[in-house]
Amino acid sequence: MRPAGTLVVLLAIVVTLFACGSEQVTEKLIEPGVAGPQTQLIKPSDRVFAIDDFEAAGLKYSKDYKTDGLPDATSVSLFFWKVDGTPVQYEVRFYGSHDEAVSSGMSYAIEGAGPDAVIDPDFARYTEGLRDRRTIVHTRGSPTPRYGDFVIYGNMIALCEGRDAEQGSERCARLVEALDSTPGLVRE
Repeated sequence: MRPAGTLVVLLAIVVTLFACGSEQVTEKLIEPGVAGPQTQLIKPSDRVFAIDDFEAAGLKYSKDYKTDGLPDATSVSLFFWKVDGTPVQYEVRFYGSHDEAVSSGMSYAIEGAGPDAVIDPDFARYTEGLRDRRTIVHTRGSPTPRYGDFVIYGNMIALCEGRDAEQGSERCARLVEALDSTPGLVRE
């Protein structure tokens, strides 16, 4: 499915979710082909994540990106984490709430992850950190998307490195498990 078609389907899903009133949204796994080529995990939570939570889960903070061009994002950070001995990259986008992450950030996450990710600066809506969202794995030397999938958990969206959607999805699930195993940090 083309990125524009994916966006239309995604927007229809988001509108349907919000049209259902104020019902509690539960954890939802979107199957491939419904909202895009990848399998995204959407896990509602009132927990408000910050950089400290990721460091407590064992990830290494690398740098921050500007949020210009990423509506409602409060910050964006790059992390590294060893998964089964392999360094894995995560781009984490923080929002004020879970609802903001879903409504404002999901279409940008779809654009940033998966086999059809937009990695050309002439077409990407959010260009900050775009070089880090590309990798060269083919012998031809052409860039390919670094992030195979993403997860929306609480107030954050994590783009998870993977050579394909399956590997990216598995690494997103491991990230959620790591965050769940750490206690929420008290913030002032």
